[in-house]
Amino acid sequence: MTFRVVIVDDERPARAKIRRLLQRDERFSVVGEAADGIRALDLIEELTPDLVFLDIQMPGLDGFEMLDAVAGEREFVVVFSTAHDAHALRAFDAHALDYLLKPYDGDRFQQALEKALRVLAGGPRPTPPKGSGARLVVRSDGGWVALDPGSVVRASADDKRAILYTADGELRVRHGMSTLSAKLDAERFVRVHRGEIVRLDAVVRYEPSAHGDGVLILTDGSAVVLSRTRREEFLRRFHAPR
Repeated sequence: MTFRVVIVDDERPARAKIRRLLQRDERFSVVGEAADGIRALDLIEELTPDLVFLDIQMPGLDGFEMLDAVAGEREFVVVFSTAHDAHALRAFDAHALDYLLKPYDGDRFQQALEKALRVLAGGPRPTPPKGSGARLVVRSDGGWVALDPGSVVRASADDKRAILYTADGELRVRHGMSTLSAKLDAERFVRVHRGEIVRLDAVVRYEPSAHGDGVLILTDGSAVVLSRTRREEFLRRFHAPR
Protein backbone atom coordinates (compact mmCIF):
# COMPACT_ATOMS: atom_id res chain seq x y z
CA MET A 1 0.00 0.00 0.00
CA THR A 2 1.19 3.51 -0.85
CA PHE A 3 0.43 6.31 1.60
CA ARG A 4 -0.47 9.76 0.31
CA VAL A 5 1.58 12.74 1.53
CA VAL A 6 1.03 16.50 1.41
CA ILE A 7 3.95 18.85 2.15
CA VAL A 8 3.18 22.29 3.63
CA ASP A 9 6.03 24.78 3.94
CA ASP A 10 6.45 28.35 2.69
CA GLU A 11 10.09 27.69 1.72
CA ARG A 12 10.59 25.93 -1.61
CA PRO A 13 13.97 24.36 -0.62
CA ALA A 14 12.37 22.86 2.49
CA ARG A 15 9.58 21.30 0.42
CA ALA A 16 12.12 20.00 -2.08
CA LYS A 17 14.16 18.35 0.69
CA ILE A 18 11.14 16.49 2.07
CA ARG A 19 10.11 15.40 -1.42
CA ARG A 20 13.66 14.17 -2.14
CA LEU A 21 13.84 12.17 1.09
CA LEU A 22 10.42 10.64 0.47
CA GLN A 23 11.46 9.47 -2.99
CA ARG A 24 13.73 6.92 -1.30
CA ASP A 25 10.72 5.10 0.15
CA GLU A 26 8.20 3.56 -2.24
CA ARG A 27 5.63 3.29 0.54
CA PHE A 28 4.95 7.03 0.30
CA SER A 29 3.76 9.19 -2.59
CA VAL A 30 3.71 13.01 -2.56
CA VAL A 31 0.33 14.06 -3.95
CA GLY A 32 0.52 17.82 -3.28
CA GLU A 33 2.48 20.78 -1.92
CA ALA A 34 1.38 24.09 -0.42
CA ALA A 35 3.22 27.23 0.63
CA ASP A 36 0.57 28.57 3.03
CA GLY A 37 -2.13 27.32 5.37
CA ILE A 38 -5.14 28.31 3.26
CA ARG A 39 -3.86 26.47 0.19
CA ALA A 40 -3.00 23.51 2.41
CA LEU A 41 -6.58 23.27 3.66
CA ASP A 42 -7.86 23.22 0.09
CA LEU A 43 -5.38 20.48 -0.85
CA ILE A 44 -6.21 18.37 2.18
CA GLU A 45 -9.92 18.61 1.43
CA GLU A 46 -9.29 17.68 -2.22
CA LEU A 47 -6.58 15.01 -1.85
CA THR A 48 -7.37 13.37 1.54
CA PRO A 49 -3.75 12.61 2.46
CA ASP A 50 -2.64 10.04 5.01
CA LEU A 51 0.36 12.05 6.19
CA VAL A 52 1.08 15.80 6.26
CA PHE A 53 4.50 17.37 6.78
CA LEU A 54 3.69 20.76 8.23
CA ASP A 55 5.71 23.92 8.87
CA ILE A 56 4.58 26.22 11.69
CA GLN A 57 5.35 29.81 10.71
CA MET A 58 3.74 30.54 7.33
CA PRO A 59 1.85 33.38 5.63
CA GLY A 60 -1.88 33.60 6.26
CA LEU A 61 -2.58 30.72 8.63
CA ASP A 62 0.21 29.17 10.64
CA GLY A 63 0.46 25.42 11.15
CA PHE A 64 -1.47 25.40 14.42
CA GLU A 65 -4.31 27.49 12.99
CA MET A 66 -4.48 25.12 10.05
CA LEU A 67 -4.93 22.16 12.37
CA ASP A 68 -7.53 24.09 14.38
CA ALA A 69 -9.47 24.52 11.14
CA VAL A 70 -9.93 20.75 10.84
CA ALA A 71 -10.31 20.04 14.56
CA GLY A 72 -12.57 17.07 15.09
CA GLU A 73 -12.36 16.10 11.40
CA ARG A 74 -8.68 15.26 11.04
CA GLU A 75 -7.95 11.82 9.59
CA PHE A 76 -4.33 12.38 8.56
CA VAL A 77 -1.30 12.18 10.82
CA VAL A 78 1.01 15.17 11.22
CA VAL A 79 4.77 15.57 11.35
CA PHE A 80 5.89 19.12 12.06
CA SER A 81 8.98 20.34 10.23
CA THR A 82 10.23 23.70 11.50
CA ALA A 83 13.28 25.78 12.33
CA HIS A 84 11.81 26.88 15.66
CA ASP A 85 12.28 24.62 18.67
CA ALA A 86 10.16 26.87 20.90
CA HIS A 87 6.97 25.33 19.50
CA ALA A 88 7.76 21.69 20.34
CA LEU A 89 5.54 21.39 23.42
CA ARG A 90 2.59 23.00 21.67
CA ALA A 91 3.14 20.71 18.66
CA PHE A 92 2.74 17.61 20.80
CA ASP A 93 -0.24 19.18 22.54
CA ALA A 94 -1.72 19.36 19.04
CA HIS A 95 -1.06 15.60 18.84
CA ALA A 96 1.59 15.76 16.15
CA LEU A 97 3.29 12.43 15.53
CA ASP A 98 6.79 13.92 15.44
CA TYR A 99 8.68 17.21 15.41
CA LEU A 100 11.54 17.62 12.93
CA LEU A 101 13.82 20.51 13.83
CA LYS A 102 15.56 22.02 10.80
CA PRO A 103 18.21 21.27 9.70
CA TYR A 104 17.61 17.53 10.13
CA ASP A 105 19.42 14.70 8.34
CA GLY A 106 18.17 11.66 6.48
CA ASP A 107 18.40 9.37 9.52
CA ARG A 108 16.24 11.67 11.64
CA PHE A 109 13.74 11.99 8.80
CA GLN A 110 13.58 8.20 8.47
CA GLN A 111 12.79 7.90 12.17
CA ALA A 112 9.75 10.13 11.62
CA LEU A 113 8.67 8.02 8.65
CA GLU A 114 8.90 4.82 10.67
CA LYS A 115 6.70 6.37 13.36
CA ALA A 116 4.21 7.36 10.69
CA LEU A 117 4.22 3.86 9.20
CA ARG A 118 3.43 2.24 12.53
CA VAL A 119 0.39 4.48 12.92
CA LEU A 120 -0.75 4.24 9.30
CA ALA A 121 -0.46 0.45 9.42
CA GLY A 122 -3.07 0.37 12.16
CA GLY A 123 -1.29 1.48 15.31
CA PRO A 124 -2.85 3.82 17.89
CA ARG A 125 -3.54 7.25 16.43
CA PRO A 126 -3.11 10.52 18.35
CA THR A 127 -6.52 12.01 19.10
CA PRO A 128 -6.69 15.56 17.70
CA PRO A 129 -7.85 18.10 20.30
CA LYS A 130 -10.75 20.47 19.76
CA GLY A 131 -9.86 23.76 18.17
CA SER A 132 -8.81 26.49 20.57
CA GLY A 133 -6.76 28.84 18.46
CA ALA A 134 -6.73 32.64 18.59
CA ARG A 135 -8.63 32.74 15.29
CA LEU A 136 -11.67 30.82 14.11
CA VAL A 137 -10.97 29.23 10.72
CA VAL A 138 -14.07 28.18 8.78
CA ARG A 139 -14.94 27.01 5.27
CA SER A 140 -17.34 29.29 3.40
CA ASP A 141 -18.58 28.88 -0.15
CA GLY A 142 -15.88 31.36 -1.18
CA GLY A 143 -13.04 29.48 0.53
CA TRP A 144 -11.42 29.29 3.95
CA VAL A 145 -11.81 32.36 6.17
CA ALA A 146 -10.02 33.28 9.42
CA LEU A 147 -12.14 35.25 11.90
CA ASP A 148 -11.62 36.86 15.28
CA PRO A 149 -13.92 34.79 17.55
CA GLY A 150 -14.74 38.01 19.42
CA SER A 151 -16.46 39.31 16.30
CA VAL A 152 -18.88 36.36 16.22
CA VAL A 153 -22.15 37.15 17.98
CA ARG A 154 -23.92 33.87 17.29
CA ALA A 155 -24.19 30.88 14.97
CA SER A 156 -27.48 29.57 13.62
CA ALA A 157 -28.30 26.31 11.88
CA ASP A 158 -29.06 26.60 8.17
CA ASP A 159 -30.21 23.15 7.06
CA LYS A 160 -27.03 21.02 7.36
CA ARG A 161 -24.80 24.08 7.40
CA ALA A 162 -24.72 27.23 9.52
CA ILE A 163 -24.71 31.02 9.41
CA LEU A 164 -22.25 33.02 11.48
CA TYR A 165 -23.49 36.45 12.54
CA THR A 166 -20.46 38.68 12.99
CA ALA A 167 -19.64 42.33 13.50
CA ASP A 168 -19.10 42.54 9.73
CA GLY A 169 -22.30 40.79 8.68
CA GLU A 170 -23.46 37.26 7.91
CA LEU A 171 -21.22 34.45 6.72
CA ARG A 172 -22.64 31.15 5.49
CA VAL A 173 -20.25 28.33 6.30
CA ARG A 174 -19.95 24.75 5.15
CA HIS A 175 -20.03 23.30 8.67
CA GLY A 176 -22.86 21.93 10.75
CA MET A 177 -23.56 23.03 14.30
CA SER A 178 -21.69 20.12 15.88
CA THR A 179 -18.54 20.95 13.95
CA LEU A 180 -18.84 24.63 14.82
CA SER A 181 -19.35 23.77 18.47
CA ALA A 182 -16.04 21.88 18.39
CA LYS A 183 -14.28 24.82 16.77
CA LEU A 184 -15.59 27.52 19.10
CA ASP A 185 -13.98 28.12 22.47
CA ALA A 186 -16.24 26.49 25.06
CA GLU A 187 -15.29 29.17 27.59
CA ARG A 188 -16.69 31.95 25.40
CA PHE A 189 -19.59 30.30 23.56
CA VAL A 190 -22.59 28.32 24.72
CA ARG A 191 -25.19 26.30 22.84
CA VAL A 192 -28.63 27.60 23.83
CA HIS A 193 -30.77 25.68 21.38
CA ARG A 194 -30.28 22.78 19.00
CA GLY A 195 -29.88 25.34 16.23
CA GLU A 196 -28.24 28.24 18.09
CA ILE A 197 -24.85 29.01 19.63
CA VAL A 198 -24.21 32.42 21.22
CA ARG A 199 -21.15 34.24 22.50
CA LEU A 200 -21.77 34.47 26.21
CA ASP A 201 -20.67 38.08 26.64
CA ALA A 202 -22.85 39.13 23.68
CA VAL A 203 -26.00 38.40 25.70
CA VAL A 204 -27.55 41.65 26.95
CA ARG A 205 -30.44 40.12 28.89
CA TYR A 206 -32.51 37.02 29.44
CA GLU A 207 -36.31 37.15 29.24
CA PRO A 208 -37.96 34.06 30.78
CA SER A 209 -41.24 32.66 29.56
CA ALA A 210 -44.00 30.79 31.34
CA HIS A 211 -43.22 27.57 29.46
CA GLY A 212 -39.71 27.13 30.86
CA ASP A 213 -37.80 28.36 27.87
CA GLY A 214 -36.93 32.00 27.22
CA VAL A 215 -35.49 34.61 24.88
CA LEU A 216 -31.97 36.04 24.80
CA ILE A 217 -31.40 39.58 23.55
CA LEU A 218 -27.96 40.04 22.02
CA THR A 219 -25.71 43.04 21.44
CA ASP A 220 -26.61 43.17 17.74
CA GLY A 221 -30.30 43.51 18.63
CA SER A 222 -31.23 39.97 17.61
CA ALA A 223 -33.37 37.68 19.75
CA VAL A 224 -32.55 34.00 20.19
CA VAL A 225 -34.68 31.29 21.78
CA LEU A 226 -33.19 29.62 24.86
CA SER A 227 -34.57 26.09 25.03
CA ARG A 228 -35.85 24.67 28.30
CA THR A 229 -33.36 21.80 28.20
CA ARG A 230 -30.38 24.18 27.95
CA ARG A 231 -31.66 26.87 30.30
CA GLU A 232 -29.98 25.61 33.48
CA GLU A 233 -26.51 25.43 31.95
CA PHE A 234 -26.89 28.83 30.30
CA LEU A 235 -28.08 30.57 33.47
CA ARG A 236 -25.28 29.03 35.52
CA ARG A 237 -22.68 30.40 33.12
CA PHE A 238 -24.48 33.69 32.45
CA HIS A 239 -24.60 34.57 36.15
CA ALA A 240 -21.12 33.28 36.96
CA PRO A 241 -18.47 35.95 37.75
CA ARG A 242 -16.55 36.93 34.61
